[in-house]
Amino acid sequence: MSEATLTTRYDKVKEILSTAAGNSTADYGGIGRFWELPLDELLEARIHSIRLISPEATSPASTSGCGCGCGTASAQSPAGDAPHERRPPYPGRGDSSGLIQGLRGLAPFDGSRFPPLPWGGKRLSGDDIDFISDWIDDGCPAADREIASIALDVTSLPTTFVQLRRDNVEAMALETFDVSPSEYHYQRGETKQRVNIDCMSDTQIEKLRYAFRAMYELNKWPEDRRSYNNMAQIHQNHCQHGWERFLPWHRIYLYEFEQALQDQVPDVTLPYWDWTMPQYRPECPVDGLIIPKSLQAFLTADSLRYLQKARPSLPQEAADILLKQVVEPAKLYTSQKTFFDDVSALIGSEYAEGDHRHRFIDALLGENSLWYPLRYPAEYPGGITINQAVNYHYPTANDMAQIMSLRTFRDFGGGSIYNDSFGYLDQNPHNTMHLWTGGMNPDYHAPPQSFQNELGADRNRGVRVAGRQFHSRSDMYTQPQFGDMFSNLTASYDPVFWPIHVNIDRIWSEWQQEHAASLPADQDSVLTPWSYTIADTLDISRFGYEYVKSSYVIPVGLDAPVGRFVSRAIAVPDAVRATFRDAEVRMHRIPQLPRSCFIRVFLNLPDANASTSITDPHYAGYLAIFGHGECYGGPGHCAIPGDRRKYDLRPRSHNTPRNHRINVSRSVRRLIDEGATSVQITLVVIGADYCEDNELLRLEGVSLNFLD
Repeated sequence: MSEATLTTRYDKVKEILSTAAGNSTADYGGIGRFWELPLDELLEARIHSIRLISPEATSPASTSGCGCGCGTASAQSPAGDAPHERRPPYPGRGDSSGLIQGLRGLAPFDGSRFPPLPWGGKRLSGDDIDFISDWIDDGCPAADREIASIALDVTSLPTTFVQLRRDNVEAMALETFDVSPSEYHYQRGETKQRVNIDCMSDTQIEKLRYAFRAMYELNKWPEDRRSYNNMAQIHQNHCQHGWERFLPWHRIYLYEFEQALQDQVPDVTLPYWDWTMPQYRPECPVDGLIIPKSLQAFLTADSLRYLQKARPSLPQEAADILLKQVVEPAKLYTSQKTFFDDVSALIGSEYAEGDHRHRFIDALLGENSLWYPLRYPAEYPGGITINQAVNYHYPTANDMAQIMSLRTFRDFGGGSIYNDSFGYLDQNPHNTMHLWTGGMNPDYHAPPQSFQNELGADRNRGVRVAGRQFHSRSDMYTQPQFGDMFSNLTASYDPVFWPIHVNIDRIWSEWQQEHAASLPADQDSVLTPWSYTIADTLDISRFGYEYVKSSYVIPVGLDAPVGRFVSRAIAVPDAVRATFRDAEVRMHRIPQLPRSCFIRVFLNLPDANASTSITDPHYAGYLAIFGHGECYGGPGHCAIPGDRRKYDLRPRSHNTPRNHRINVSRSVRRLIDEGATSVQITLVVIGADYCEDNELLRLEGVSLNFLD
């Protein structure tokens, strides 16, 4: 390596915008070439009242602007009120900034009020816009540096050097990854992964929470069909249970809701909750985790600062106790009952009542939009659990095995209109998990028959069909007899509804693979309120998703060839190591290569090369790619094609990038059995002469995937 030029991302942002603007003299409402302003001025700059960079308060639990200067609050918990601020980095801050909306040509920069940015210049590429958006997401740092350009003297390097010719790829091979499916920009024709909620990274969970908050925020506009309330009411008004439309209808409902989430965070997918995992102790569930950790309540130091500023305020002495006893130990709470019992014991019962209680609920909702106060998992009045009260049957792995062995769709998913059969999957685990997570409020006290308080404490008891109203913040303060999951008319307001039903869909998809000929009877039936038919739902790949336990994606890029690819060690969580069924290394979006080659995969052997024997225990597998050969067409004949036009019916280009998969289960299991807690991927490209070929392979990304 002869020279490496280091620059900051901030410098690169300015360079991108200057290049695109060219010689344009646009003054942007009097602020001029805004990217040349000092950073502190850029962070406050506006074009005709539209704020270019959303403020730091645009966070998972704080107020923000939508970027347009209209003063609306950012996405929140069901209440809509911001309990406190969170510091960046924060996914979504870029997308909510006027600069990014302007560069993408979104309203009001879609020609309705203003033209796209930069005015009088050239439009930016998607990659450049994503780069600027990521910089904003990360807090608009001024001094962080990256390897922006590297002059590589290949002849001076030993053959064991990581020969990654693309600059960012080289940086990736030398730095620690924080990789997840949401870091990779999926291309047309690629399926996204729905993953196990207990195997998600902190980054993935935070992005999911942000997407939920953004949908909650839309509740302020009751007619906006994208709002959480409107999406939840679809289940109230149209849900299908007890017959063959149960599974197809909910598959569409999940897909439509997932698209609404992706309108807020494009690469978010709905996770599934596998309630049979060991930490839930299905044979004695009250001794287990009860509900996924990511759905439980917690406080942070930011929560305490909010509570100290709230009305009524939390005294400093009480805040100090909670900091030491709750925040620093990172305590989690399955319900408001368990939380307020702790609050009462630590700082006094007066803080578990009245307005103090309401402010605590605000703080908990602000921290975790996946927690829900009207949820009493496993709880029952009288200081006992639902198991003790009614000998509740929690679904076990054996139950799942019996259901998976069913041979007809009638038994598995339900009968048609001519066969009134309730499917096994619909009854247990579906119905039983609704009851488990909804629970019964242990603090409920039946009011006198004539009494109804202003908050509607009896809101969901024997839920009324007529006159139902959207949820509001005041609902979150009530003490109903049953958790919302106890009734299908209120269940979808609780975020736990989604991972439960995603797992039901996953179980169906696995059953389909074993019983492909067992189908619903009336496949032409329309699934209201949409226009899908049952037949439309039978292949999940049409909807662009698949199920994996966890996925770790490393972006690469097609702009330069990759020689030997070496990832950093990818940590594999305990939950994945203990229970995965299969493991795959995938190579994303490889175009038709000009020459044939083999790609060998080695795990935890970063120095592997062409001379490394395939009998080496770290060798995990290979794939062979058949080369295109010499191009016989004119200029552009072998160029990688772009997106097809909507009604382009020509055959697929021979050079359309596609994905390749290698099963590495045996190698990963051996490494884990030997004590490995991480996996490092090395790809070696072997040409037709069986020598290493460092100028051939191009791909968009590499991923390690674990399957249930």
